[in-house]
Amino acid sequence: MAWMFRFLKPVKALVFISCLWLTLGVGAEILSTRQFGEAADAVKAVQFSPRTSDSFWAWTTSVAPEATRLRHQALLLCMVTAAMLLFRYLREVSNSKMSMTLVYFIREAVYDKLQRVGFSFHDAIPTGQLINRALTDLQNIRMFIQTAVLMTLEIFLIVGGYIVLLATRNGWLAILSLVPIPIWTLYVLHFGKQVQPASKLVMDAEDKCLNVITENIAGVHVIKAFASQEAEVGKYRKVCDLFYGRVTRRIHLYASFTPIIRSIGSFSHLSLFFLVAVLMIKGKLNVGDFLILGSAMGAILARLQQVNTISDQYQNAIVSSRRLLEVLAAKANVPENPNARDLPAGPGTVRFENVGFAYGAGKPVLRNVNFEVPGGKMVAIVGPTGSGKTTLVNMIARFYDPSEGRLLIDGVDTRDVKLDSLRPLVAFVFQETFLFSDTVSANIAYGHPGASAGDIEAAARLAQAHEFIEQLPRGYDSLLGERGSSLSGGQRQRLAIARAILQNPRILILDDATASVDPETDDLIHRALSFVMKGRTTFVIAHRISTAQRADQVVVLEHGRVTQMGTHEELMSQNGHYRQIAQVQLMPEEVALDADGERPSHMDRMRNAQKIAAEKENAEQLVAEEDEL
Repeated sequence: MAWMFRFLKPVKALVFISCLWLTLGVGAEILSTRQFGEAADAVKAVQFSPRTSDSFWAWTTSVAPEATRLRHQALLLCMVTAAMLLFRYLREVSNSKMSMTLVYFIREAVYDKLQRVGFSFHDAIPTGQLINRALTDLQNIRMFIQTAVLMTLEIFLIVGGYIVLLATRNGWLAILSLVPIPIWTLYVLHFGKQVQPASKLVMDAEDKCLNVITENIAGVHVIKAFASQEAEVGKYRKVCDLFYGRVTRRIHLYASFTPIIRSIGSFSHLSLFFLVAVLMIKGKLNVGDFLILGSAMGAILARLQQVNTISDQYQNAIVSSRRLLEVLAAKANVPENPNARDLPAGPGTVRFENVGFAYGAGKPVLRNVNFEVPGGKMVAIVGPTGSGKTTLVNMIARFYDPSEGRLLIDGVDTRDVKLDSLRPLVAFVFQETFLFSDTVSANIAYGHPGASAGDIEAAARLAQAHEFIEQLPRGYDSLLGERGSSLSGGQRQRLAIARAILQNPRILILDDATASVDPETDDLIHRALSFVMKGRTTFVIAHRISTAQRADQVVVLEHGRVTQMGTHEELMSQNGHYRQIAQVQLMPEEVALDADGERPSHMDRMRNAQKIAAEKENAEQLVAEEDEL
């Protein structure tokens, strides 16, 4: 509760204004009720005065004291009612402004946090659930904060004000009007213990529905390619049935809650009117008191029935606040050192010292990684799938921090460098290309918004993208579809490379960046990149030996460890993973046919290469044993 109300701090001035108009409005409403009773008593006095004529409208011109009093009371009633309507209007305007401003600040805080948390946070929580927290949970909290402040204040003012008004008329009426309040409070507390777990189950089911929708929209091409629409519809129907069942259970809880609350109010209302009737018969109350009591109890019971709304919003907000707090209170996976400094100038030398990393306890990805890349050199990272190549290069920009050891750039530990200083100097071309729903030029200039049209075109030419961009309907001003869906995979990849080139980084990281292009385009891109890489430290995650051949240094990762390191020629002279995959990729086409007269498949060639390597290793081991003997 305390955490939720911290969001009121930026809008405290608007809260004060809203509460002020609310207080004045409630005061005017209570005064209008009192004035209505006074006017009724004045009407009664006029009707039974022997000095008035038979005409009803005679009181408007009569100079009799009773008629003068009636005109005075009627005028006051009109003035108080007009003031009440004015305050209600001002209250609604200020409430709307406060509500929208509150949403703005909460949404800004959530979005800012989602941008600042590390990769592991997004890896742990599904996208659909984050979207639901940023929309539904945020609105639940906003509605409760607004309700808790304004509606609760209104209830206290109405109940307290009318009880004071009733006490001035008759003390017993004021006491009896308090009877329903403790009964209501006890029942609401009992109800809250039942409905809060039900509300959490509903929100969890809603998360699952949104997750399925998000995944299906993102993977629509895969779904259609495998003709699995019916299976996905069945999956969505299953989570919707779960959501429906949980919502129905919560509705059943409220179905018993509302009638009981209203029954308490109705019973209290009727009991009080019975008492008033007895007092009027005995002459202890007049008609004005009767009308004031009717209006007062109607207002009190109407406001107390709003406890139902407050309770509902409270239960939802408590669950939502815990879910949203998990986002806003999430610690940064890469916390910035308070004494961090800017990355000093340098050639971009990168050094890994005994680096180890694990995503979770007992799940090491990297172990004891040691190597150095001199500034301006190109290193190729080679290894089987799951060996930790992408994790290794992600640590350079501090997407993750080492669990063990340290990583230095130009002699400075990356943990001692400001993130805003480090990341602009490291440019990525990821394996999975992401483009925004914007123009081609805006996507290329994403990391350098102030770039000129000439710089954008130069980067596109280097990435071999200029030619296909010119063929688009509006060239560089063409709008791309969501995630660049209107382009081919190779075109998207070339735009991503142009984006990295334009950033002019000190360190360039290509995460299998040419995987989506044909060999001819791959060769053109690498020729263009040779100019960009000159004098710039470059890391390339390579699956093609032709890429590794261009590197100044090749690092082989297997099971999170560096097993080989050297140039292409040096590694080809050694037994190991690199030579095995190189023999398969560089094997000449003139190979022997198999028994069926067909050329062996890639998998067969890979098995043969591994078999030959194993046999050679066994032979060398036998020779070594014989030498020992």
